[in-house]
Amino acid sequence: MVTVAAQLQTLEPAFAARLSGLDLARPLDGEEVAAIRDAWRGHSVLVVPGQTLSPERQIAYSRYFGDLRGHTVSSLLHPDYPELLVLSNRGRGGTAPINNGGAYWHSDITYEWEPPMGSILHGVIVPPTGGDTLYADMVAAYEALDRETKQALEGVKAVHTYRFRYLKMVEEGVRPARTEAQMAEWIEVEHPVVRTVPDTGERALYVNEGFTARIAGWPEDESRDMLDKLLAHTVDERFVYRHRWQIGDVVMWDNRRTLHRATEYDLSQERTMHRTTISGVRPV
Repeated sequence: MVTVAAQLQTLEPAFAARLSGLDLARPLDGEEVAAIRDAWRGHSVLVVPGQTLSPERQIAYSRYFGDLRGHTVSSLLHPDYPELLVLSNRGRGGTAPINNGGAYWHSDITYEWEPPMGSILHGVIVPPTGGDTLYADMVAAYEALDRETKQALEGVKAVHTYRFRYLKMVEEGVRPARTEAQMAEWIEVEHPVVRTVPDTGERALYVNEGFTARIAGWPEDESRDMLDKLLAHTVDERFVYRHRWQIGDVVMWDNRRTLHRATEYDLSQERTMHRTTISGVRPV
């Protein structure tokens, strides 16, 4: 229980849960915020259905959980609220459908030294079918690895960079080519392949299809083989929760413990989401 009216229901798999009976459009008291924090600590994906949130209220709610940050891709930011990302197949209010930009497994912004702790997404307009979001439990995926693989990954780091993803999008024809000078702004950072979650002590795999370019210091073929093995393992159906969006859903996820990706849908149907992003610390 978060309040008398709010109920927490564990979903399948159990790293996801639904929290009902809340109105996030009103200010919450300290007890309510503490209870939601506890629920999020216990479930790395938290679904709060039936919300009508203005940009101001989404930002205010999100700040209960930490400082907010923008995004590397400034074109995604709301023109009046830089803390808010507009994720839409209509851009920021245009009419021409664009590609489904999140249709690959990733954790948000791992290509920076201090990736975000969490993200909060509000379903403003959702298509009638498709456009689901899949979430993968990276704690359970790590725990399920065999002992030999765990030993091989101990103390190992991987290189993350936005350049890796951007070049793939250029190959797919959904982004224009950039010069080397333009791409030089996208640095390479190294994070542990297995990280420790600060407030739970859990260990989680921390590699993703989107931004993990290679394992630092490994020969290219061994690096690619291990990353392919890990990425296939982490998205096994045992570890995946599918969220089928309804208008007004708010989904909160812990970027330190999960991956996510959008599924395909008819791009002639509008899909518009508002996301706030909570700052984090350097992974260890």
